[in-house]
Amino acid sequence: MRWIVWYDDGSSFTDQDGEPHEAPRWGVICIVAYSADHGRMIWHATDYYVWDEEWISCDFVGLIDYLTRPGREKTVLLGRHVPPRVFYEVYRQAEADPRMPPKTSADPLELERGLP
Repeated sequence: MRWIVWYDDGSSFTDQDGEPHEAPRWGVICIVAYSADHGRMIWHATDYYVWDEEWISCDFVGLIDYLTRPGREKTVLLGRHVPPRVFYEVYRQAEADPRMPPKTSADPLELERGLP
């Protein structure tokens, strides 16, 4: 498994369920992605997640940049702001999900953004 998208209702969609463009668009809480260096990376607390051969989290300016680049079909998922209780419940599910290898270390980018 290469990635898992987690939603505000606790459901998930993985690369085993379909292609990135087939993932539900709304209500994303976080995306867990396989990392050779860290076991798994968890992208969270972002307005938009775009597919460019891997999931990339971005703000509005990053979204516009992505959408205006020439090339193939674009895939955009939209993050959802929820009460902290809901966020942490879903994040903890993502963190403990046995479908991905355990997290072995934090990436410096995660540390800059602040892990929950």
